[in-house]
Amino acid sequence: RKMGLEGMIEDVIRLCDVQLNGKADYSGPMLLEEVKDIRQIARDITNAENGKRNKKERSAIKVAVLGITGTGGAGKSSVTDEIVRRFLRHFSDKTIAVISVDPSKKKTGGALLGDRIRMNAISHPRAYMRSLATRDDNTALSHFVEDAIEICKAQHFDCIILESAGVGQSDTSILDYCDVSMYVMTPEYGAASQLEKINMLDYADLVCLNKFDKSGALDALADVRKQYKRNHGLWTAKDEELPIIGTMASKFNDDGINHLFELLLAKIEAKTKVQFGTYQFAKTSDVSPSIIPPARVRYLSEISDNNRQYDQLVSDQAGIASKLYRLEGAHEVMSDKDDVPVTDALK
Repeated sequence: RKMGLEGMIEDVIRLCDVQLNGKADYSGPMLLEEVKDIRQIARDITNAENGKRNKKERSAIKVAVLGITGTGGAGKSSVTDEIVRRFLRHFSDKTIAVISVDPSKKKTGGALLGDRIRMNAISHPRAYMRSLATRDDNTALSHFVEDAIEICKAQHFDCIILESAGVGQSDTSILDYCDVSMYVMTPEYGAASQLEKINMLDYADLVCLNKFDKSGALDALADVRKQYKRNHGLWTAKDEELPIIGTMASKFNDDGINHLFELLLAKIEAKTKVQFGTYQFAKTSDVSPSIIPPARVRYLSEISDNNRQYDQLVSDQAGIASKLYRLEGAHEVMSDKDDVPVTDALK
């Protein structure tokens, strides 16, 4: 209570402010039985970020690097998590590293590094994740991405995923660091003319239209396919042949994510000649694509409208009943006075 919230935050930061540069002795066993020595990997990447790593020639080890980029809030981390989950499940002898980049704020210079909040599959002995800050306010990648990738390659990871921070329409910087690129977007991109401005539609090996349970998703998928055909001159290509997949990363065992994973492995094999092994998906559970179907997204409004209509009906009927009660009372009063003409009029 004496320190207050800001005081507690400053105290935590002060306790964490220790020197992490240079070499360290990691002779003890891995506490979580990780396949790779993630302590040494983390230290090497930290040295690179702080300019303490000796530059080496690029590794000759062939490791497939998947680059995932897209607009902020499109679900890049959720899609990445689903890909990692399927990779670890289907290839029991393979390892995977995830390098995730978060933007640094111009005002404070800090970065949330919050992509791992969506990462549930990385808690695995064969998976490693490292978050990096851009350290600039106008870029999607850190200057040390290449160093981090080379360090992971030197540790003989079988697959490396590079996830960028949220990007704008013109950004294609991730293409310089990956073998296969994927662009993640949502159906809520605005007018169809906005698709003309997205550079990644020209270069992405895969396009993931996430949050496919949103209303208008099918129309958005059709527009993105049309734009992709125009950009690549595929005028006669069938829609099903295009590498554009609608996905719902929030849905368990989503068909779209399964199909995306299959196309992803095929692209990696075609471009890098790297094969991970065989895999097979179980039948997708037959459940509703969303908690609230698109046709019923206004169900609460419908309930409230129905309640209002019922309240109005009750009020109208009460008014009619009140008038009838007053008329019957007047009829009784006039009947007591034996005024026959007035009584007949009231009837």
